[in-house]
Amino acid sequence: MALLDDILEKKRVLDDARPMPLTVVRDLADRFERGLTTACLLVEGVELSPDDIRMVLDRGAVLRSRPAEPQRLALNHRAALELMARLSFQGSGVVTERTIAAFHGVLYQGIDTNAGRYRDGALKDDAGASPDPAKVRVSMSALSGWLRRTEAGPEAAFEAHHRLMSVRPFFQGNAATALLLCNLILNRAGFPPVVVTEEDREMYAAMVERAWSLGDKTPFRDLMMRLLDRSLNLCLRSAARALRDFEPADEDDHGFGGDHDEGYGRRP
Repeated sequence: MALLDDILEKKRVLDDARPMPLTVVRDLADRFERGLTTACLLVEGVELSPDDIRMVLDRGAVLRSRPAEPQRLALNHRAALELMARLSFQGSGVVTERTIAAFHGVLYQGIDTNAGRYRDGALKDDAGASPDPAKVRVSMSALSGWLRRTEAGPEAAFEAHHRLMSVRPFFQGNAATALLLCNLILNRAGFPPVVVTEEDREMYAAMVERAWSLGDKTPFRDLMMRLLDRSLNLCLRSAARALRDFEPADEDDHGFGGDHDEGYGRRP
């Protein structure tokens, strides 16, 4: 529980630093948007270079010289983040399976005809380990009930991610949707979102699978706590810069560099 204690203390410090200057808020929003969009594509195994992601987001349109579908997913993810932001400020509203379906529907609009709809067969590109599609609706109803009863916070966010990935209700896009759900719950509790980087991808996939197949959720929870700690460190560094006449970070520094990042893990 030591890392969770550190996280709660860092959140307290971050809360004390609010409201931050608008320039700091905008810089953080841009960095998280790029980091989270990159994470969406990474966890779904969609190839699009960081430079292309930046260009697509900056232009807000699909580039003719690149494959269209990955770019549409990146642009759709921006719309999903906008939905997440709106829902984050609706403190009285409940998060349910309709929220989850809405996230998926926005993510895969114009990409998958089943966007926002539960699967009735095996997962795409699956080797036979799909959870039973006949149980999807019952499992999602149970998840919805649990979400209604659960107070927002890191533990609830990571458990929601795990439960959704145990059901995998959509033909594709389950991991990206689970991250949106997880980050919505974190945001509602006043925490920054978690970002999965290229350096995290293999560990993330392995821990998600271990939690589902073996029922061992501790390694997954520990990984997600470290990712949350990294995001808090990024926010705290930005807040500290604001106190000494904020200077924007380098264009290529998103603050999500994996284990080598100065804010990763438990370092202050």
